[in-house]
Amino acid sequence: MAMYVKKLNHAEKDSLHVNQAFLRKFVSRPSTVQVHFGGWSRQLKVRVSQSLPSNTIGISSPSLEGYSLPALQYKVLVKGKNVHIGPVLGIVVFKPGADITIEKVKNYNDYLRPYSHIQGLIFVCGADDISLQARKIRGYYYSPNGKKSNWTLGTFPYPSALYRRAALNPPTYKALKRVLGKRLFNGYFLGDHFNKWKLWKWLSPNPAIRKHLPHTRKLQSRKDLDDMLSRYNAVYLKPTMESMARGIIKAVRSGDGYQFIYPENNKKASAYRIVPVRTKEAAGFLANLLREQQYIVQQGIEMKRKDSRGIDFRVIMQKNEQLQWSCTGVIARFGKKNGIVTNFTSAGFASKGLNALQGTYGYSRSQSLQTQQRMIEICTKACKVFDAKGGNYADIGVDVMVDKNGHIYVLEVNILPDHHLALYAKQRDLYLKQVAKPLLYANALSGFKT
Repeated sequence: MAMYVKKLNHAEKDSLHVNQAFLRKFVSRPSTVQVHFGGWSRQLKVRVSQSLPSNTIGISSPSLEGYSLPALQYKVLVKGKNVHIGPVLGIVVFKPGADITIEKVKNYNDYLRPYSHIQGLIFVCGADDISLQARKIRGYYYSPNGKKSNWTLGTFPYPSALYRRAALNPPTYKALKRVLGKRLFNGYFLGDHFNKWKLWKWLSPNPAIRKHLPHTRKLQSRKDLDDMLSRYNAVYLKPTMESMARGIIKAVRSGDGYQFIYPENNKKASAYRIVPVRTKEAAGFLANLLREQQYIVQQGIEMKRKDSRGIDFRVIMQKNEQLQWSCTGVIARFGKKNGIVTNFTSAGFASKGLNALQGTYGYSRSQSLQTQQRMIEICTKACKVFDAKGGNYADIGVDVMVDKNGHIYVLEVNILPDHHLALYAKQRDLYLKQVAKPLLYANALSGFKT
């Protein structure tokens, strides 16, 4: 039932004030109940009040230990002698050291579009606003106000479910994980960072998925490069922790050495630049590369092109209110003309996935739907492997490529995907569905799903 919960400044300490109608929710009239509000829980004495409206209960102010209790509509669940007020949902949207302003907070209005369905307390915060010792989080809570919306600063207990959209330092993550468990989602797998090498190690043992992975090795020396180039005409060197095509190098054999081909991100520059390296210099070249960060060497897939632009697909995988993986949409990404990557922000563009399959591959609508469904099935299998690895993800982007022969390859998994990609593809409805889905999932996780 939706009710207002009021903070009572002059009420008896440790008391919950209810009306006669609310009392009938209990099997027998209790003298005390355990009240839960997110991570806050306290035993309170039950007091009957004739002055409270039928849709309102009250909590004595000192009982709340300094936590804010915004004047919102909450769902109030009675289970035995326990009263659950919620949901209390949090989103970490600002990384450590971020400058937080109310204008930046308002950028998350679209995430709250399903608020009328969820109700309760939903707040956004920064990584630096989480106090582990006090178990308090300082953030901005959302309150609907007609066609407008308000964000107000407050101090809250740990939420019923927490959605990570920004980096958390390891001590903060581990402390939250101990308390919230799987109710902290888009956390780190097994408490550690996810990377491209782990993607291969986790997915490649699965026969049904392995045939959809480009062959991958950890790059440790020139031998790894030579072994891969003996099997494939071209390979890609990729830093394990980067995204958006940063640090990627294409490598091919050339005469008595190699050509290392770098994508150019400048829209006005040529698509790439070539650095020739002789065989005897290659070990030093790779040593300098590996001094900065870890790399993998990966089979080069001959990408399909349209008007000289390479194409791949972002498959948006999210968990739904039934706590199951589902595909929210598929977006095609076209790279720079003659480019070696499909990072569409470098003079590329994005479009609806089905349209690209029909227009670029020449598939019929039926063939396009079948190909897209195969993409989704492969990505769903991969997501279920991630679930088995100890983390809880519910909002990821899987990058896949369909080669000239129609074979599907999983290239990369983005654990903090850019939700604006749908807007670049001029699919606002998909964008709104994508940003709303994690909070609907969080609501189901919290136990307050209607």
